Amino acid sequence: MNQLQTDNLIALSLLLDEQIYVLNDVPDSNSGEPLPKEPMEVAEIQPSPVIPPVSIPKIEEQPVLTPTKTDSFDYLGENNKYILIIVNNADEKFLNKEDLAFLTKIIGAKKWLLEDVAIVNMAKYPNLNFDDLKSFFACSKIVTFGFNPAVLNIVGAVANQKCIFKDVAVLGTWDLPKLQNDVAKKTIFWNQLKAF
Repeated sequence: MNQLQTDNLIALSLLLDEQIYVLNDVPDSNSGEPLPKEPMEVAEIQPSPVIPPVSIPKIEEQPVLTPTKTDSFDYLGENNKYILIIVNNADEKFLNKEDLAFLTKIIGAKKWLLEDVAIVNMAKYPNLNFDDLKSFFACSKIVTFGFNPAVLNIVGAVANQKCIFKDVAVLGTWDLPKLQNDVAKKTIFWNQLKAF
């Protein structure tokens, strides 16, 4: 007996998942006997329910936004002490002469030189962020004038209060003209900068 053939109904039910019909008294077409002329009884086949097609919405291609990494910065100073000063002045390359003179006095009061710091104008770098600045300048301190350090993705910064973000001391304050013309603001900033 061929191992691939069986007439065991249990084995057949395990191998086949469709209904099986056993036809009795039907002559074998290979036997040469004529087929009966009366119609045979055929089981009625129920049609499968028709599932309406589902329209799949077209997926619009979205542009992939990649963060822009700044590989170089135009800055004033030499960054010898890894102190980064960021200003926001759309009208100047860095600062006008009056603001630069005032900033130089602030730096001098801390016993820093212009060569000790790097001054970057944020207005020239619209996608400026903390990680790019830290990577490029290896800064240990950041002082911002005229904008909230949060725009650089610095978390926890409060105006005129030192905070530490990723091992970098950060201090944000008013812009230089406001500091220069307001003694109260200048005093608040200086009290924070003294211990910075």
